[in-house]
Amino acid sequence: MLAGKTFSSGAGLGATGSMTDNGAVTITPGVADQTIAAGYHNGSGTVAGDADLAAGNIKNGANVFGVVGTLSAGGGVLKTGQTTSYGTGSDGNMQKGTARSFTDNGDGTITDNVTGLMWEKKVDSGGIHDRDNRYTWSTGTNDMDGTIVTTFLAGLNAGGGFAGHTDWRIPNAFELYTLVNLQIPYPGPTVYGAFNSCTAGCSVTSPSCSCTQSDDYWSSSTYQTNPTYVWSVFFHVGHVGTDGKAANYFARAVRAGF
Repeated sequence: MLAGKTFSSGAGLGATGSMTDNGAVTITPGVADQTIAAGYHNGSGTVAGDADLAAGNIKNGANVFGVVGTLSAGGGVLKTGQTTSYGTGSDGNMQKGTARSFTDNGDGTITDNVTGLMWEKKVDSGGIHDRDNRYTWSTGTNDMDGTIVTTFLAGLNAGGGFAGHTDWRIPNAFELYTLVNLQIPYPGPTVYGAFNSCTAGCSVTSPSCSCTQSDDYWSSSTYQTNPTYVWSVFFHVGHVGTDGKAANYFARAVRAGF
């Protein structure tokens, strides 16, 4: 019985309630148990939810409100993707390293659940994410001031930013090479399936749309022997090379990481 209310029993006995009226009750999960207050609530409250409570965002093996994480911080040395064995001790036979795992976030980005890097998706429908767009690395100064910055990154980071983020950048050579899958034969693209399910005209937010060119992609790493060159990854066969900064190559943006 609510506090202040009275009632009479069949025997004619009067009684006064003591139950607290808490009205709308809203609970926000935290790191510690919360006491549920005694009393009445009117049913209009909520328990807060969070779309980021996903396995790919939680440390591998950790259980957060029933969601078991798959994200491996650091990850150690990565698997190459090669599964064909060429004898005892070969890469395909041993398959050493941390297994790869990717999550399509549904907003035009893909998260690598091992490295923690978030990658921009490429599509074949025009616009800033189109797989056919090429950019220059430098204007001739040796600095990274070409259209890869002034057009590509500037566009991604403008306003509220692509997928709500304004810290998109060009990956370094090692980061870019983590997309290579050495099991994929020539002529590529030698990437994991999360980056190679390309359909003409599909949307960047579609989970079935993700494109990669079988060609050179820029990294942000300069070739120190000749600073007019920069390291790139050639996804046609999956190797790393160096190319002049004035060339027109493809680019894929990345952000975050551990």
